[in-house]
Amino acid sequence: MRAKGPSFDNRRFRTAQPGEGERSMHKDRYGLACTGSAAAVQRLARAQEHLLRFRPEVVDELDNAIAEDAGCVMARAARAWIGLMSSEWPDTRAAAELVAGTRSSDAREQAHLEAIRAWSSGDMHACSRLLDALLDAHPRDALALYVGHQIDFFCGDAVNLRDRVVRSRRGWDTQHPDFSAVDGMLAFGLEECGDYARAEDIGRRAVERHADDVWAIHAVVHVLEMQARFDEGIAFLEARRCHWAEGNFLNAHNGWHLAVFLLEREDHPGALAIYDSLLHHAASPGVALEMLDASGLLWRLSLDGVDTGGRWAALADAWAAKDPTPWYVFNDLHAIMAFVGAGRQALAEQRVAQLERYLREGDLGQSNHRMVAGAGLAAARALTAWGRGDDDAAVSALAPVRHQLSVFGGSHAQRDACQRTLLCAAMRGGHGTLARQLLDERLAAKPGSLWNRMRDRQSRGLDAPAA
Repeated sequence: MRAKGPSFDNRRFRTAQPGEGERSMHKDRYGLACTGSAAAVQRLARAQEHLLRFRPEVVDELDNAIAEDAGCVMARAARAWIGLMSSEWPDTRAAAELVAGTRSSDAREQAHLEAIRAWSSGDMHACSRLLDALLDAHPRDALALYVGHQIDFFCGDAVNLRDRVVRSRRGWDTQHPDFSAVDGMLAFGLEECGDYARAEDIGRRAVERHADDVWAIHAVVHVLEMQARFDEGIAFLEARRCHWAEGNFLNAHNGWHLAVFLLEREDHPGALAIYDSLLHHAASPGVALEMLDASGLLWRLSLDGVDTGGRWAALADAWAAKDPTPWYVFNDLHAIMAFVGAGRQALAEQRVAQLERYLREGDLGQSNHRMVAGAGLAAARALTAWGRGDDDAAVSALAPVRHQLSVFGGSHAQRDACQRTLLCAAMRGGHGTLARQLLDERLAAKPGSLWNRMRDRQSRGLDAPAA
């Protein structure tokens, strides 16, 4: 979840007492009983709708629900989940503090608390399993489904990204106003599993039902990206700009998709205009999950030798201001891109060293440790090697793990920045056989990609060499 300003000050909230879990209960938006006053649960119900639409109002609604009734367990849990979904360590710490000492006599609420504590301790995979069990008993728990869907994305688990929604969907009334949001999630899961036709059909129907369903819009856009239908993608997003470009947490990411489409048309000024208006600017909130899209776009441009002006420096400053505690390596990779792009090679090397130390000394039970060990450190070394012009080192680090990059999450489209780096390093470094193999794979998957065709021409000596 790309939440602007996910950090929160727990001092404004009274700590919930254990006995408060035994108080009266009221039903939420999905007919599920929740501990708390009627007023607090009513605010929670409004927050649930905002959450599924990625609206920023969810934060104030939850904060007000907790202020209204500190014993409203699900309001407290939902606020903690938002902190966790920021993917940043300071917000994770605050989330853990928010539910510290909170208990409930209700099994569903207690399951949420236990899952929050699992993620707060660093084990996203255990959290995922706990949410799976919770959803088996309560398939209409939209909060558990939403969070589980995001965890599957963070962990690169495309199969469960699809199947968690499939399993929960059976418990929903298809006429519920939020059912289209469930289909939006299903569409994205289907897309990441390569079932493009069904993903597009379900995603488009969800958008037809709710034009402001930015996650369903995003799912359709992913299909168009993976099928190299770039002109359609531009038209689709432009026709719906009023629904996604402002007033939601996903505007930067959907803006990134539009910019990536424009790159395939060599509209570099158009892509940079989107960067400046939506991805990163002086008033940007400094949220890692938006900054990584900013890094990914500038990195693509830089691989193509496009001058991005002073944007790298400003973005590198924003990343340098972040807490460097290893927590989610996908963020670290994009921080490294910014450091390299800004010419701050020493900071990039320092981040790699921190990841190496974390791999040696970190908690083996943390999901991030598995991500770093599986492919994260290799990718970090490759990006840093590219920055110092060591193509052999970039290829040696990245080629062996190129099929395992999903271990650190993100989408196929986002991880393509690493795949492009490998190809460019192979071409620039004289690894002709590998470059040819990579190009053959890319052309088979996306024959309509101008970028793929241009690199193919360069590899054959028909155009200028790769950047």
